[in-house]
Amino acid sequence: MGSFRPDPNILKKHPNAVTQQQIDERGRFFGTLLGAAAGEALGAPHENKTAGQVGGHRDITGGGIWAAGEPTDDIDLTLILLRSIIARRKLDLDDVAQGMLRWFAGKPKDVGSLTRAALENLRAGEPPAQSGALAWEDSGRKAAGNGSVMCCAPIGLLHVKDLDGLAEDATAASRITHYDPRCVAACIGVSTAVAWLVRGGKDGEEAVARAASAAGAVSDDVLAAIERGASKKPSDLHVDGEDRGFVLHTVELAFSALSSAGSLEEGIASVISRGGDTDTNGCVAGALLGAKFGKSAVPERWVSKLKAASELNSLAEQLYKQL
Repeated sequence: MGSFRPDPNILKKHPNAVTQQQIDERGRFFGTLLGAAAGEALGAPHENKTAGQVGGHRDITGGGIWAAGEPTDDIDLTLILLRSIIARRKLDLDDVAQGMLRWFAGKPKDVGSLTRAALENLRAGEPPAQSGALAWEDSGRKAAGNGSVMCCAPIGLLHVKDLDGLAEDATAASRITHYDPRCVAACIGVSTAVAWLVRGGKDGEEAVARAASAAGAVSDDVLAAIERGASKKPSDLHVDGEDRGFVLHTVELAFSALSSAGSLEEGIASVISRGGDTDTNGCVAGALLGAKFGKSAVPERWVSKLKAASELNSLAEQLYKQL
């Protein structure tokens, strides 16, 4: 029986042909956003529980825990950033800030304290380049929450084809609400990992190394958190204490799942099982795992219950075509 030999000149003969590599890349592109939304929705019912209170894999991934798949601030803010990037074809801080203010005016239930302070500054007339800095100063330069890293995945997607300017965009986006260098570096690290995973597929080692290097240019603490996470399993980590919203916890846990999980479902469940800020931890880990394993790895039984799924798919299509 003869073996099939692909024509090496196929793309010359059919310049509009779609390759398997492009199909896989597109799947990882869409998977980033759906993975983030799934991780958030799975984690939301368990927020602020201890690891011992969350339960096992079945308790986390079963259909009854979804609370109708309503998005919390993680995906709400991701959507704001994504819509603006598509409309402006770049990161436009003023446009993103206006989107955040419209969302804030609707009195959302779930708003982190640092995000709230920064948005109050925006509402008072401060520019987006200063709103987060003022909120951070008022905290005594101590606040380093995970409120910007939870929604930074669109920055990585924006730079899938061209990595130039990724760190600058991630920095600017984070500083609207979270100015601390650890928050900025976390956004750079996660966005870098997303871009490399979507570009390169399931081999996450290079993505982790690139993310650690990029984040390390801003914060040694985030560099260490990424490297620590990549060397451990989520079950080795404790993130359910009083500082459960600390950005380093979220980063360490997300990269731990990325490096150790054999599937998207396994990785998200392992992250949420640790308790703490489960919706945000699940969201960030879900974005990385979706960028690694692709859209097809997000179970349809999850996607069908996500109220944001339709818009996320539509926006992902629009952004992918723009790149």
